[in-house]
Amino acid sequence: MYKKTLLAGVLLSLFSSLSFAQDEQVTVIGSLIKGTPIDSGSPISTFNSEEIAAQGNLNIVELIKMVPGSSGVDGEANQFGSNGAEGVSNVNMRGLGTQRTLVLINGKRQVTVPTRSGANRSVNLHDLPMSALSRIEILKEGAAATYGSDAIAGVVNFITDSNFEGLRVNLSAKGIPNTEENVGREFSITYGTQLNDGTNFLLSAAQQKKPELRAQNTDYATQTFANNDVGGWSSIGNPATFIYKDGAPANVAAGLGGAAFISDPGCNRAGGYQQLLSAPLGTAIEAHKEFGGICRYQYTYFDNVQEEQENSQLWMEFNGDINDHDFHVEFAYGKTNVPNYATSPAYPPNDPNSSAVPNIHPALTALYTQHPDFANALKHTNYYGDGSNQAAAHVVRTRAIGAVGNPYGNSTGAEIEKREYDTYRFAFNFEGELAAGIDYSAGLNYSRSEGTSTFSDTQRGKYYAALFGYGGPNCNFEVQAFGNSASGLAALAPTLKNLDTGATIVASLTDVSRPTGCLWLNPFSNAIEHANQNYYGNNNPFNADDQVGTIVGERVGVNPLYLEAQKNDPALIRYLLDRGQVETQSSLLTADFTMQGLMGSLGGGDAAWAFGYERREYKMDQSLPSNPGATATNARTNIFDGNLYPCSNPSLNATKAGRDSCASNPVGLFMFLAPVFARDDSQEVDSLFAEFALPITDNFDMQLALRYEDYGTVDSVDPKVVMRWSPIDDLTLRFTGQTTFRAPHPDETSNVRYTQLSYTNQTGAFKAVDIAGNANLDPEEATTYNIGAVTDFGTDNWTATVDYYKFEFDNPIIFENHQQLANAYEDVNGTGSKAAVQSQIFGPGNVNNGSFSAAEIGRIQANFINGPKTETDGLDVFVKYESDYADGVISVGVEANYVIDYSVDKYMKGAVMIADAYECAGYFNIGNTCRSMPDLKAKAFLNYKTDAHNFYGAINHVSSYQDRRKTAAGCGKVLDAGGVCTEIAPHTTVDATYTYSWDDQFDVSFSVYNLTDEMPPFTVWEMNYDPNTHSPLGRFIKAGFTYRMQ
Repeated sequence: MYKKTLLAGVLLSLFSSLSFAQDEQVTVIGSLIKGTPIDSGSPISTFNSEEIAAQGNLNIVELIKMVPGSSGVDGEANQFGSNGAEGVSNVNMRGLGTQRTLVLINGKRQVTVPTRSGANRSVNLHDLPMSALSRIEILKEGAAATYGSDAIAGVVNFITDSNFEGLRVNLSAKGIPNTEENVGREFSITYGTQLNDGTNFLLSAAQQKKPELRAQNTDYATQTFANNDVGGWSSIGNPATFIYKDGAPANVAAGLGGAAFISDPGCNRAGGYQQLLSAPLGTAIEAHKEFGGICRYQYTYFDNVQEEQENSQLWMEFNGDINDHDFHVEFAYGKTNVPNYATSPAYPPNDPNSSAVPNIHPALTALYTQHPDFANALKHTNYYGDGSNQAAAHVVRTRAIGAVGNPYGNSTGAEIEKREYDTYRFAFNFEGELAAGIDYSAGLNYSRSEGTSTFSDTQRGKYYAALFGYGGPNCNFEVQAFGNSASGLAALAPTLKNLDTGATIVASLTDVSRPTGCLWLNPFSNAIEHANQNYYGNNNPFNADDQVGTIVGERVGVNPLYLEAQKNDPALIRYLLDRGQVETQSSLLTADFTMQGLMGSLGGGDAAWAFGYERREYKMDQSLPSNPGATATNARTNIFDGNLYPCSNPSLNATKAGRDSCASNPVGLFMFLAPVFARDDSQEVDSLFAEFALPITDNFDMQLALRYEDYGTVDSVDPKVVMRWSPIDDLTLRFTGQTTFRAPHPDETSNVRYTQLSYTNQTGAFKAVDIAGNANLDPEEATTYNIGAVTDFGTDNWTATVDYYKFEFDNPIIFENHQQLANAYEDVNGTGSKAAVQSQIFGPGNVNNGSFSAAEIGRIQANFINGPKTETDGLDVFVKYESDYADGVISVGVEANYVIDYSVDKYMKGAVMIADAYECAGYFNIGNTCRSMPDLKAKAFLNYKTDAHNFYGAINHVSSYQDRRKTAAGCGKVLDAGGVCTEIAPHTTVDATYTYSWDDQFDVSFSVYNLTDEMPPFTVWEMNYDPNTHSPLGRFIKAGFTYRMQ
């Protein structure tokens, strides 16, 4: 409070001695003072509506991905990296994180999406009215002193065309090969007029539809295991894999060594892939080696490269004056709808070795009949016994549904969920003369976003009971205690309660009969009639288990081992999977008041000042509605509520004492997805700010800014200095320096954890990563610099800028990288780090005592922390030449960003090193806290315009970058990955647009994007390309029609 009072007193005493004048000019991004020149000391890029139209009316995702200074953005389907951000498009300046780039509409803030995701909270660019825009301004440096604490990496300001008059209608269609509809559609209508009282009125409505592009329909998104062993090939498949551990005399005698894996003998014929194993994933089996290995299936077959998506925007604004005071009022609505988000048919258990089947399972005994040698193999792989008989029960590595697909999903068997966002905005602003020579601006802005997401998973209790024959909607039994292989094979049988009588039983391991209405879940190959998987020619060289099919990449053939009597009842599958729903809301209320005026003359002209106050109130809440399930026997949609169902054992959730017993580690009822918790958080920020524009001489001027922000618990004062010097007429040199500050977001301090799903190298599978808040976080601080030059080379034709920037972060707020924690648990760096992270790593039985190997990790807790020091620097270059040519005007230019360095210091917990220092620039950055970061992005363009014709061409280039996993020096240990320091190839595409105009009313355009049909470069990742960097669409065409009436 003292700092706030002192700052206000100093500023007011200064202003009291100044004289004022006013002039009618506009405010430019990076300054609060109207009239700040666009070629000021701040690096700014601008795209106007004509430039966007010349490129074929690019949508926001297409436009932002082409900005050289932006990297690691969302916008295409990326469920393996964005974790809940499906349908959201954002901007990530300098690769510093979407939460550090501020997005404005007409200079005012916009609420972030209500759903917390792996990409943090960001403004959804799909909500913004492209059809109503006049221009987009991008400030490529920190601006905390001007705009507040979250403008660390830069600011993007979307400015509407408030003076538009007339009618404009735009229709366009995209031809996208291999999509479900083969075409995407875009429509907008914009109307502007001047009302009787002189008020300008603007109304715009738009809609965009993207068709679904399935991974299986592309040439790159699904690959063979040999090409990419992390390309969606799960080691927890269906058909199942039998698991046998070390220490049993029969195993040792048979030479089976440590953890041995026995594949379902019909794995390949049922659509899977039998991977023959060697250490470290499992010991190769010599006796009966034809069955040795893991039965995998490819879950990315069911996923989409591009989701079906519909975006709608409605924009309305009024601009006028009342008694010489200008006003601006705007209303907006945006909707994002992803109605058929496709994902795996069923998720695997986080503890992959926790499933079991009795030896009397009808489908297993049928499998023995079909494969007598397989029955003999199992006799030699018992935990106990002389090797002459099968064990009473078997541990299997499997899931409820795999290769066959979900009978209640889409046409290929994918599970279908939805993502939906509705965003509302209301803002008004008044400007005018407050007193002689003093102008004012006062505004109020409220925006709100509401989200609905669904998600499905297998209830562990239902699933385990069904493996023992107690499954289905008409089997009224509930698991009371799960089996435990550590206590012997007999203990694998679950204890169940008869909900009709209240009696408890242990599932029989000798009697196959089950009560009427109870069904067996069959995880074996003889349940699958026709798998939904690609034919790759997978074969077993030791037996006849060869995949059925003829054309590589097409669907596999019918399974010859299918037994009608052993198929899974679809009603059982529907019963096992329950759907949850979460509803989220976020809102932002901003009130601001700014004064400005002149304060006498300096050598270069009149100096100016601005002073103001801003208050921001941010609120968010999350709830789980109790809606009916898919059937009467399915749970209601609040079944994922962590307050109601924190325990994996259903009986414990029935009482408060039981729920309290699980509160310290709430894993919930489901095998893969973690519980979701209701929350209601808020944050208030008060700011005082000042700015001075000082034209010291005719060729040297300065801008000084200062902002004080108070978060209630922490506060900060951030200064900024901007200098511009023109030593000669044709050259301007510029410099900015500032400090920036970001207080912890409520997400980062909340005790309500959030769970995302991330691939963990040691396990060869996706695992739950619980992200926990930290109430003891310090604010992050950064110092940023920019040094640049602007020149026209002494002509009227050239414009060129070059800028060097540098960001230095102290105490950056991040959450721990799960892969670094897993590596530390395995102690890959040899620093004795296991003990330092042991409490955050959970294994079989949900214990965190370090008693299990890294390969058995089930879930990881990643905490928000003040991370290690981070620095980045780079160069921005822009050159443009424009001249009259023939009957028109030709423009040619290039824009590029080169990241020189992006370094992160060692991460230490006390005196123990968890992760060594690393470089992010030029790397794929899997397994650390950075996103993909090619070190060079560039765009060259040419535009030629005459009265009726316009041709635009562009070459877009992304440099190569490295996937450094698995090399001898500097790469983390990867137990299950293809590629060794794989180079992700450079990617260059060519775009071309031709537009013909006539009568100033009609335009027809034809565009070809990615003219040479360059596929995204191969990447060792789930979808075989990097969706944060490259477009997956290949060549596509777009035809557009525009009608204008003035």
